[in-house]
Amino acid sequence: MSSPHILVFSEKATVYQELGQILPAETVTVHLATLTALRNALPAPEAALVLLHLSAANEAEALTLIDERAADASLVIIASETPTVAQFNMLLEHDVQALIAYPFQTEQVRATLTRALERAARQASQRYLKDNLTRVNRQLNQRLQEINAIYTVGKSVTSSLDVEEILARIVEASVNLTQAEEGFILLKNNGKLYLRVSKNMNAELAQRLCVEASDPIARQVIHSGRPTMLQRSTKIATGYLVRALLYVPIQSPERGTIGVLSVVNLEQERAFTENQLFTLSAIADFAAIALENAQLFAAVEAERSRLSAILEHAAEAILVTDLDNRLWLWSDSAAENFAIKPDARGQKVVDYIENIGVRELFARLGKDQTLIHNEVDLEDGRVFNAQLSSIDHIGRVVVMQDISHLKELDRLKSEFVSTVSHDLRTPLTTIQGYVELLERAGPLNEVQRDFISKALHSLNHITDLISDLLDIGRIEAGYDLEMCPFCINDVIQRSVDAHAVLVEQAELFTVLDIPDEPLWIRGNARRIRQVLDNLINNAIKYSRPGGAVKVTAQPGTDYVIVSIEDQGIGIPLEEQPKLFERFYRVHTPEVEDIYGTGLGLSIVKSVIEKHKGRVWVRSYPGKGSTFAFILSLCPPPSEDANA
Repeated sequence: MSSPHILVFSEKATVYQELGQILPAETVTVHLATLTALRNALPAPEAALVLLHLSAANEAEALTLIDERAADASLVIIASETPTVAQFNMLLEHDVQALIAYPFQTEQVRATLTRALERAARQASQRYLKDNLTRVNRQLNQRLQEINAIYTVGKSVTSSLDVEEILARIVEASVNLTQAEEGFILLKNNGKLYLRVSKNMNAELAQRLCVEASDPIARQVIHSGRPTMLQRSTKIATGYLVRALLYVPIQSPERGTIGVLSVVNLEQERAFTENQLFTLSAIADFAAIALENAQLFAAVEAERSRLSAILEHAAEAILVTDLDNRLWLWSDSAAENFAIKPDARGQKVVDYIENIGVRELFARLGKDQTLIHNEVDLEDGRVFNAQLSSIDHIGRVVVMQDISHLKELDRLKSEFVSTVSHDLRTPLTTIQGYVELLERAGPLNEVQRDFISKALHSLNHITDLISDLLDIGRIEAGYDLEMCPFCINDVIQRSVDAHAVLVEQAELFTVLDIPDEPLWIRGNARRIRQVLDNLINNAIKYSRPGGAVKVTAQPGTDYVIVSIEDQGIGIPLEEQPKLFERFYRVHTPEVEDIYGTGLGLSIVKSVIEKHKGRVWVRSYPGKGSTFAFILSLCPPPSEDANA
């Protein structure tokens, strides 16, 4: 710690000499013999004490000098005579640490001056702390203003898409924070600089906005990507000479440095500070965000306009929603068919569109489903084929095509097949009857018996084919599909029991795994029995001797999965997607001699889908196949319903 400094004002050298013998040895004393010397020495920031030897001649002027030049000085008054009441009151107005009499009493004066030095040191420390606190508070207030300005600019960027308005606020905040005389933004476009927005610029210069500007310092900032801070006469983009400037780059992550945020002082000599550089750099980042947002918004709007134009002229009914199934875009066809008004944007589909088919389409949407098909019936009798696609992190798209004419063709085809099949069955039954009676008309040789056997086999094949065709027609038309609760355990057991003889003849064995608790489903027991018969029959036909046919029912929380597994020849992977199509049969050497119409699995699929279920296959060539279907469980019927 440095030694305390003491200024001693005394017109008498003897007073100073005597004080030098009394003051502590570590002090540094300076003798001021005249008022002029006192005036020149003040203020004295290093002085711990100012000792004034007052007399009637110098008292008033000495205290006036203290008031003017060293009001905060710690004073010790040396008096040669007892002060009057008026003089004492005047001394109380100053920061007097002690009042000592001359001639000195050595020990008493030494003790008094020691205490005065200690009090002066404490007061100096307090003044330092107070000044430092004031300075820190001033800096803190400045930082708070800067942070508030940055927050305000950031809020503007997020709350507005008007880039001109945002840039104007950015320039205004920059000028206010730095107390600059002028501010502006230069932007780069096709390698050229343009003055985009300004603050405090005169009308003539303001008219030059969006006109190419020549500013070598701005080009240097753009080239280097670093800010520039100068305090010298420099010509800038406005054509004026400025005394101080601060340029910070406006940088985009994708496009690099795209412009410059600038503040300048034209008249003031005041330079800009590092803190102001930091603040302007933060604000420049918001300018870059605003420009990027404007560019992205323009691109999005252009794409949206393009998409809207496509939707307007699309023949299909198209709905586009967000992830919450709120309407976002729709085609004119969708608006016409589902009464969608222009104010429907943001409305939930299930709340706005009254069509039951569209509501069911969204109701069926599960977490893992990306594509759903459904038929949508309109009040005027038309039918739409609807496909709902989920797009990750974006939303959903529904495309609906009018298939009314296709449904009519399908209906006519089904009627034709049903009519022809029905009309064929009667003459075929007659032919089959007469062929079977040929042996009663007289003895037949072996060749004739062989011909009759082949004819009957072909007649049976045609009859089965006609029966299957009629079944498919009835199932798809909804005939013979009365739905009521039944226990699927009993249906599975009866189907397995009915095939016991065929299993034994094929040298196979059956494994049945169904729970003891009843599993109730709402459906048509006869059709579900038909599904099980077809699948078990296929498992028997395509199995090798010694293998097993395993029938399993696995219940879930609100569903049951029924599977029929064999250890047969299996199905090639490329054939599996077509198995449930009508008349499709696997073409491999192992199945050439196995009889089938190619309609059994198609019937299975139709029945299960009519029950709102799903059927699938899992097969490996040489290892066997597993056909499974899933159905929803329902509560068991009440006793009152059974009664």
